[in-house]
Amino acid sequence: GNMHGNEVVGRELLLNLAEDLCQEYQNGNEQIQKLVDNTRIHLLPAMNPDGWEIAVQHAWNTSKPGEFKDIETMLKEHGTTDWTVGRANANGVDLNRNFPDLDEFIYAYNNEKNHRNNHLNFETFVALTSGKDCHDKSYQVETVTVAFWIMENPFVLSANLHNGDIVANYPYDDSANHLRMYSPSPDDQLFQQLAESYSHANENMESPKKPCGTDVFPEGITNGAAWYPVCGGMQDFNYLASNCFELTLELGCRKFPPGKDLPHLWNENKNAIISFMWQTHLGIKGIIDDEDGEPIYNASIKVYQSINNNWEYIDHDVTSNPDGNYYRLLVDGTYAIKVAKPGYESQIQYVKIHNKEHQTNAQRLDFTLQTASSERISLQQILRKHMNNV
Repeated sequence: GNMHGNEVVGRELLLNLAEDLCQEYQNGNEQIQKLVDNTRIHLLPAMNPDGWEIAVQHAWNTSKPGEFKDIETMLKEHGTTDWTVGRANANGVDLNRNFPDLDEFIYAYNNEKNHRNNHLNFETFVALTSGKDCHDKSYQVETVTVAFWIMENPFVLSANLHNGDIVANYPYDDSANHLRMYSPSPDDQLFQQLAESYSHANENMESPKKPCGTDVFPEGITNGAAWYPVCGGMQDFNYLASNCFELTLELGCRKFPPGKDLPHLWNENKNAIISFMWQTHLGIKGIIDDEDGEPIYNASIKVYQSINNNWEYIDHDVTSNPDGNYYRLLVDGTYAIKVAKPGYESQIQYVKIHNKEHQTNAQRLDFTLQTASSERISLQQILRKHMNNV
């Protein structure tokens, strides 16, 4: 939440969410207990606290003398109305334009055969060491900290909470030519379902009317680049630098509404947030190990979906964690799952996915990979040569 300092609803909703999850768990709410017991939940209420402070101080300094008793009263009764002050961090940098631009790499790679399609960590390193983002701004400490947090943790699903409209936004956020046009990711069908899991649980977001008097969003969702292209956004970075699937959720027309509106905003979004969190358990998960039961790290999980009697490759792999675990969000359907790792024989299993509402476990699909025969021969040759030398 609060990536843009003057967009505050997400910040407050996440604090409410933490309290609500604990309270409902203690009260014996079975659905919340199931969710908490089966999901590792990370909350970051404020990514840009300096921007928040800038927005608040500006509103206070520009208010009429005697208009409000104090800052607390101003925030409760009025909020702020300036559209831009506090959006950026203390250095004047928009954090949602400050992530490494991995879209540029993936669009270039799409023209190559057998191209890389996930975990563009080398590209991230190249971008960060260059020192400048795609808007020629220095990478900020907030951005770098969150980028490494994303890459170092086995996140499966995430949301970035904003204000300024009412819509669930999904990748890609930028097009190949940086123009406004629909730019689907390989997981476009999945992302639409994830976005609808939020919008359909939020009556105001799902409404066909123009909530903010601007764009019309059918079903309350939009492809990012079709709305407006964003270079250096966090949403696409998550998808291309890790195993995490992220949405950008716009939660209100006003960026910094009065505090007295927060109970209404919480009630409007509570069920949607919970619904979205349940989506973490879609698809498949499992453990990948070798013949000795040792976990295999960084194995590629490749997905082929059966469509009209053809197997169509979803050109975005996920990888196994250091403990051999993997998670792959998938919509309902029939799939061939191929696991590959250099030095091992690839293995394919077939699975039919039928996700259920509030399921606490994705379908389990484990893999035990055999050492590749060529690798065994090579090892024998090395040992034989070593013995001859002795």
